[in-house]
Amino acid sequence: MADEATNNVGRALEAIKIARLEHPDDMLLECFLQDAPEPQEAAYYLLQQSYIEGNRYDFTPFLSDWKELIGSFVFEDPPRELADSNIIADVNMRDGGKCCITGRDGSFFDPLVVAPILPMKRSIKASLHELLTVFVGQDGSRDIISAKAITCRDRWLVRKSAARASSQGYFRFTWIKDLEVSCPSIYILEFSLMKKQYYTTVNNIGGPTWPSILDMMAPVRRCRLSDHSSSGIELPDICSLQVLTRFAKAIRWAFVAREIAGKLARPTHRRPSSKFFYRISDNVAMTLAKAWRLMPARLRTRAYRGLRVLGGRLYGPTCSSSVQQLPFGLYLKTLCGDHHQGLANEYGALQLVREHTQVPVPCPLDLVSDHTTSYMLTSQISGHRLGMCLDALSDNELCDLVCDLREYLRELRAIPKEILPNYAITNAIGNACYDYRIIASMNQEGERNRVFAGPFPTEEDFNKILEVASLPNLSHRSGHNITFTHGDLNMRNILVSNGRLSGIVDWENSGWFPEYWDYTKAYYGTKIRRRWLRAVDEVFEDFGDFQKELAIEEKLWEYCY
Repeated sequence: MADEATNNVGRALEAIKIARLEHPDDMLLECFLQDAPEPQEAAYYLLQQSYIEGNRYDFTPFLSDWKELIGSFVFEDPPRELADSNIIADVNMRDGGKCCITGRDGSFFDPLVVAPILPMKRSIKASLHELLTVFVGQDGSRDIISAKAITCRDRWLVRKSAARASSQGYFRFTWIKDLEVSCPSIYILEFSLMKKQYYTTVNNIGGPTWPSILDMMAPVRRCRLSDHSSSGIELPDICSLQVLTRFAKAIRWAFVAREIAGKLARPTHRRPSSKFFYRISDNVAMTLAKAWRLMPARLRTRAYRGLRVLGGRLYGPTCSSSVQQLPFGLYLKTLCGDHHQGLANEYGALQLVREHTQVPVPCPLDLVSDHTTSYMLTSQISGHRLGMCLDALSDNELCDLVCDLREYLRELRAIPKEILPNYAITNAIGNACYDYRIIASMNQEGERNRVFAGPFPTEEDFNKILEVASLPNLSHRSGHNITFTHGDLNMRNILVSNGRLSGIVDWENSGWFPEYWDYTKAYYGTKIRRRWLRAVDEVFEDFGDFQKELAIEEKLWEYCY
C-alpha cells in the first residue's frame, strides 16, 4: 500500500496523458497535482474523484469543479474594495511608499495602490471546500472560508500594474526551504521576510505578450517586507502569499483557456504565404541593397555599428545578443572573429532557400566584415517566436503548425546538393560545419579551440566526430539519406503569426546532414516543453522513425555535458 501511495502522482499523470484532454485542461490538472502541499494526497483525491472502472477515468466533473474554484481567484483587474482610510494610511506607512513587488516608487500613469494580497471574487461555496482544502491545506482553507475582517495583514502597497499582474497569476512566492529545484522562469525576486529568505518568480505562462511591469523588474533583487514606520504595524500575511502561490500557475492557465476559447469563436486564419506586397517590399529592399553594397566596406561597417546602437535604444535587446532590430523593418546580426564563416553560411543558406523553396525566411541584404567583426543585414519576418506563443495555441492551431512545418521541411529536404558533390556533409555553402552539438563533442575530446568541423566526404567520417572515447561502442549507423537541414529547429527560430507558421530564422547551422539531424537537434537542450516535443514527433513521423538515433544522441549528450 505504501508503494502504491507514493506512486499516486505517476498514476495520475499517466491517466491524464491517456485521457488526451484538450489544451490547457491537462495543464490545469497538472497544476492541481504539482502545486498542492501534498502532491501524493492530491493525486489520490483526483484519481478517487474521477475513477470509473478498471483503468478508466473521467476527469470532466473534477475539471468543472476545479475550474470553478480557480475562477474565484481570476481577475482581469484586481477588485477595487473600499478599505478603511486608517488601513490605507497604515499600509502606506508600513511599506515605506514603495511597491512591495518591484521596489519602485509610483508614477503618474502607474500609481501606488493599497491592494488585497489574495483577491477573491466571492465566497467559496460549500461543495468546493474539500477540494480547496486538498489544494491549499487546512490553514489556508480555513482562512479563505472564514469571513475575516479586513486588516493590514490582508493588504500591501504595490504599483497598480503590479497588482493587476499579481491578480492574473504572474507572481509566485516560495520559501527557500521549499525550493528544491531551480525555477525556469526568467525573473527572480528575493525577499527576506521576518529573517526568512523568500523567492518570487514570474510565471511566463501564456504569451506572446506579457504585462510591461515584468520588463521593469530586476532579474535578482533582495528586499525585506518590514514595518518601515517602526510602529508595530502587522506585516503582510504569509499564508495569503502561499495560497496565491499555489493558485498562480492555475490562474495563468485559466487565462490561456479563456484566450483559446475566444480564438475558437473567430474565423480560422489561413497560413501566411508569400504575399504580393511582401514580395514587392523584398524586391525593393534587394534593389536598394544592391546599390548599397557598391559602397566601400569600411563605410558600411561604420554605418552598421551606428545602426546597432540606434536599434538598441529604439527597440531594446532581442533574445539573442548577436541580433538587433533596426528601423525600416531590418535586422542586423553581428559575430566576431572566427565566427564569420558561420555568418557567411547563413547568408548563403538564405539565398539557397529562397531560390529553391517557398519557405518564409528573411531576405539577405548584405554581408560585410572588418578586421574584427562581421555584419549581416536582413529583412524582418513578421510573427512571434514559437516559444512565446506555444502555451496559447489551441490544439487545432498546433495541428496546423505541425502541418506547416512538415510541408516546409519536405521542401528543404528536396533542395539539390550542387556544391562540393564529392563531400556528403557540408554546410550550406560547401564549407566546414558550424554546430553547437558538434562543438560539444570536440570539446569533450580535448579540441577546445575548434569551432568548425569538416566538410566530411562520407557519413562515416561525420559519425566519428560525434563519438566519444569513453563510449567506444556507441555510434550512429551509416546509410542515412543526406538532406538539406536547418540544423537548429527550436522554439526561438520558428515564428508564428495568428496561429500559423510565418517564418524560420537563424540558419547559421544549416547544411547537408543525415536525415535524422533536424529531429534530434530539435530535442537538443529541450526537456521541459513536452508539448513542443510531441509536436516535433508529429512533424517528423512522415520522414522516418529516428527513435534509435535520438536514443544514441541523448546518451552522447549526457556524456558531453
